[in-house]
Amino acid sequence: MKTISALAFLLILGMTFSCDKANLCGLEQDVTLGDIEELLDLNCFVGGENQQIIRSTEALEALFTDRPCEGTVPSIDFSQYTLLGQFGGATGCERFYSRRVTINENQRKYNFLVRVSECGGCEPWEMRWHWVLVPILPEDYSVSFEFETI
Repeated sequence: MKTISALAFLLILGMTFSCDKANLCGLEQDVTLGDIEELLDLNCFVGGENQQIIRSTEALEALFTDRPCEGTVPSIDFSQYTLLGQFGGATGCERFYSRRVTINENQRKYNFLVRVSECGGCEPWEMRWHWVLVPILPEDYSVSFEFETI
């Protein structure tokens, strides 16, 4: 009986601290769904709100002014697209992100969901921005932002 208990304990211990558990974490890769035209990697600190709606080149350039941004300002046709940004964090040995934007024309709303699947406890906390390019957001539409961990 002690042998079975010891083996069960080792199995549970191994599963708890293993960094090779992607199939137990939910997602196994980053996923982009819905009405997202493109993911952008803007490595910038943006103070204030954890959600951003960027509708113009001037607003985009402001992200790179007096902030520790890396790289160059991307070229975006704001007559066709809107840039949405959402800030959130996760931990774990592996982190996989699902980003989805859905457009609800009846409610005049864009819904932007970032879902993170994290696995294991061997990495420090990671905070990052999730930037997506979407079809132009009409002036009379709102954006609902949601960030969740699974």
